[in-house]
Amino acid sequence: MGLLVKNILVGLMLTVVFAGGIFQFGRMWIFEKADSYTSFNLNNARDSIERSLYHENIRHKYGIEDMRLGAGFSIVLDKNAQYQISSNYTENCHVFVRLIDENLNTVNSSRMALQTYIELSADECFRMTCDTENKDIPELQQFEKDYMTLNKKVNRNTGKNYDIIIRTMMKSAYINTEENSFIPHEADINLIKYYPEHQEPSEILESKSYKIDVPEKDGYELIEFDLSGIDQIEKVANNTYPRYFALGYCGTDKKWFDSINKEYYPTSDLLGGWANVGNTTRRYHQSTRVYVDGKPHKLTVVLQVDVWNSVTKPLYFRIVALFLLAMIVIALLDAWRKNVRNQAEYMFEDYQKNLTDSLAHDLKTPLTAIGGYAENILSGGLSEEETNNYLDSIMDSVAYTDSIITRTLELSRMNSINDINKESTYIHTIVEKSVEKYSLILDERNITVNTDGQAEIKANIRLLETITENLVSNAVKYTSENGNINIRISNECLSISNTVNKNVDVEKLKKPFAKGDTSRSGQSGSGLGLAIAEKASISNGFRLVLSCTDSEFTARLIF
Repeated sequence: MGLLVKNILVGLMLTVVFAGGIFQFGRMWIFEKADSYTSFNLNNARDSIERSLYHENIRHKYGIEDMRLGAGFSIVLDKNAQYQISSNYTENCHVFVRLIDENLNTVNSSRMALQTYIELSADECFRMTCDTENKDIPELQQFEKDYMTLNKKVNRNTGKNYDIIIRTMMKSAYINTEENSFIPHEADINLIKYYPEHQEPSEILESKSYKIDVPEKDGYELIEFDLSGIDQIEKVANNTYPRYFALGYCGTDKKWFDSINKEYYPTSDLLGGWANVGNTTRRYHQSTRVYVDGKPHKLTVVLQVDVWNSVTKPLYFRIVALFLLAMIVIALLDAWRKNVRNQAEYMFEDYQKNLTDSLAHDLKTPLTAIGGYAENILSGGLSEEETNNYLDSIMDSVAYTDSIITRTLELSRMNSINDINKESTYIHTIVEKSVEKYSLILDERNITVNTDGQAEIKANIRLLETITENLVSNAVKYTSENGNINIRISNECLSISNTVNKNVDVEKLKKPFAKGDTSRSGQSGSGLGLAIAEKASISNGFRLVLSCTDSEFTARLIF
């Protein structure tokens, strides 16, 4: 638990560092893109203003409208992670553009306004602006208020197969071609559920209708638009005149524009450059001279970018959250890995301790016997026959002790085997060689060995010989006289069964120094054979399965 907490704390620290780094990277990246955007659009706006005409068939008052149309500055990441300038505002991201003449009169600006294109004929196209703040016409103020209320409900990414959009239909309008100005006469504002792929018909969710009557004004003419064939939802323009298109509000937020307009007086001369106005906000400002119809004008541009907005906040927190989640997962996996390693080390330490204790226990008996026999010989008074018997017993105990030590070393060597080379071999040949070693003992005890089947398998031959030697040896030692040993070989497993006089606990037999004779008093075996066979089986990628009944013991080596 302590290790997990430590890892999580490290992950939290790394997340804090990552969050700070990604914030600074994103901040500088957005500022860099904003700088490129500013330079590009400022040059385009200046060229457009000096040309006075954006297009030979589109007549409007100076090219400042181009900047107004692009004044909604948003930081957006599309599906290709490309930086875009959106027509929708992101809070605190604005563009201020003002054009004044030599008399310091504002000729045009990017202040938000209702705009449209009106075509009276194929050769007469006007980009027009409506002053919806005209106090003499309160209906225009209500028109703007209702439009902005519905516009807040616009959503072009609903997560479904439709968008929520706003469309304005205008049946008639007052126009002034000299001033490029218009006033809606009859119009509808519709909030629409729109299906881009046209899977279903679009649906009007909310709608407001207006009829604005304006007293006769100099220069204004009332015209009606030919709406025949125009879908009130899709608003597809036809080829009859007069007609309009692209009706809507665009430009700089009015409150922000007015505050900047007061801050940067017409007489102010601004050198181009960026300045920080907060930790996450930068502002670019520049005044430049342009010529309109040969007369000098001053173009003032202010661009404000706030990197901490409704677009970047969710993206930032999503990236940081994913990083934190990754750190937590890594912390859990690392804690689990270290815990498994520690448990394995503890188990190995316990195994080594038990092995040492068992070895000491098993060596104690033959060493005690050796000491007793030697003491009797040294005391004297023994006949030659008795002395020889004691010496034979001492040699047997020494041989048994040497066997235990040798097999213990072999078991330890099995624990250190990590990588082995396998080759094809006939297992029945190896089994027959192991049985042949015990032919004399088998004859003396009248034990019958039945072998059936043969198979070619891939294994490490030396380890496979160790397995079969120990399994056959175990069967020979614990088979009762006149008993049977049955060996079955197939492509799936090697099975060795032998008759026994009683059931034994097979769960313990794979442990070092475990014997069927739990008293450990005999010297018929070291109790290491099945433990060595188990380790060799695992190293070979095999599985050793033991089972026992009151009359039969079976060892199955599954390939």
